Amino acid sequence: MTKRGTIRIQLRLVAKILLMLVAALVATQARAQSEQPDNFVQRSGTKLTLDGATFRYGGPNIEWLGLEGYGPHDPMGPRYPTRFEIDDAFATSAEMGARVVRAQTMGDTVGCALCIEPEEGKFNESAFQATDYALLTARHRGMKVIITLIGDCATCNAGGLGQYLAWEKKRNPQDFFTDPAVIAAFQNHVDAVLNHLNPLTGVRYKDDPTILAWENCNMCGLIALLTGGGPAALAQVSTWTDTIGQHIKQQDPHHLYLDTSGIFRAYPNALDNKTPDLITFEYYPHWDALLGGNEHTTAATFTRDAAAVTAHGKAYIVNEFGWDRTDWNSPSDLQAVLDTLAKDPNVSGDDFWALQAHLDNFGFQLIPADTSNPAYAERGETGEWWALYYPGIKTLVNSAEDMAARTQQLRAHAYTMAGVPIPKHLTPPQPEITAVVLGGLIAWRGSAGAVRYSIERLDSGAKDWKIICDRCATDADDPWPDPHASLFGAHYRVTAYNADGAPSVPSNPR
Repeated sequence: MTKRGTIRIQLRLVAKILLMLVAALVATQARAQSEQPDNFVQRSGTKLTLDGATFRYGGPNIEWLGLEGYGPHDPMGPRYPTRFEIDDAFATSAEMGARVVRAQTMGDTVGCALCIEPEEGKFNESAFQATDYALLTARHRGMKVIITLIGDCATCNAGGLGQYLAWEKKRNPQDFFTDPAVIAAFQNHVDAVLNHLNPLTGVRYKDDPTILAWENCNMCGLIALLTGGGPAALAQVSTWTDTIGQHIKQQDPHHLYLDTSGIFRAYPNALDNKTPDLITFEYYPHWDALLGGNEHTTAATFTRDAAAVTAHGKAYIVNEFGWDRTDWNSPSDLQAVLDTLAKDPNVSGDDFWALQAHLDNFGFQLIPADTSNPAYAERGETGEWWALYYPGIKTLVNSAEDMAARTQQLRAHAYTMAGVPIPKHLTPPQPEITAVVLGGLIAWRGSAGAVRYSIERLDSGAKDWKIICDRCATDADDPWPDPHASLFGAHYRVTAYNADGAPSVPSNPR
């Protein structure tokens, strides 16, 4: 080889190395950018903005991201969600087009051993671990989170605020809004949440742009309304709203403040409070009779409330709304509501109640606040009507087909709210076989977005896999029994399919 030829080869090698270094640098920068927090969602008048552009969203409530079984009541008692459950919930949210998730237990939880605040003034750092991971996961998914500071404590008298009353030995629920000691106790809890340092991100919650807003409470003003409180009591709730808002904003000038006290219909002066950026209500025709009065929730109710809130210079969102047939009798009734929300420029976002996830071993999380009584399932407080499992399961109230249809409506709606075309369904993650029981019972960890599964068997000594279940199984059939299983020697693998018929990578054989 000539000297000139050697130089050419060396130059090619140097160029190749330079290209590899540039590619590695670009990839590193891209990873760093994806892992860096983006900007805070802001309010511009009555609109939400992100990076200067109008920000609208649809998404789910995922109540249990901080603590499962805290509220509504779960007879198995509180437990922390696993990382897989959190991953699966956010993967399902991504499949459904979500930009914002609301989670009550990421900032609330008081009065239990696993709670953020087990005893007054004593805080449990381990109770933040699920929330830490949920915020990290949301960040990687490009989603925002609304965090509630008082939610639905199932074992507290009068809900979450009842624990503060008990700690301060107060009997009158209205004292929550007026008694200095009770207010101070709640503000102490708020401080612990805002100032918590997330070890997974290195960012304190009050500095984390993954959080869209701090929500003061979950319809706590209904206490005053349902106990006969008149204008004076509602005025006290309104004053409390600004007191808490001022306290939060003194520590945290970055995040939006959401008022979900729920009093603005009965006490319009609350719309002029200075601190809230967002004001909302919760929408369930299911509960119209319980709440009393002549109010019947329809699609027009959203338009009316949105106009009232934005007329006072605040942004309006729908923090919770029901999706099932006890709220909207048919899919077409639900679609009328979704169309109203999407077409009304005064509506900045909405989150349906409520999304569940797969379990680590097989199947789905149990139905929250479950019951075996069909009459109560239809009318009471139970996940038999409001818990949504993607792509759809049968409950005492909902058929699998109806839930599946409404799930796809909610998915399409979220993309419409975001102003982007409805894409193809995401490819499900690779399933994982978690157990093969002697006799051919196959259990697998479910895949977010999967609507069907195929199962293959490789018999001892065989070279080729044989399909023994051609998209015949769902998560409701997991574990699945192989009717022709041999006692020894067979291996299995599972493939998930999305609603477009696209397959996942097959599971590793087992």
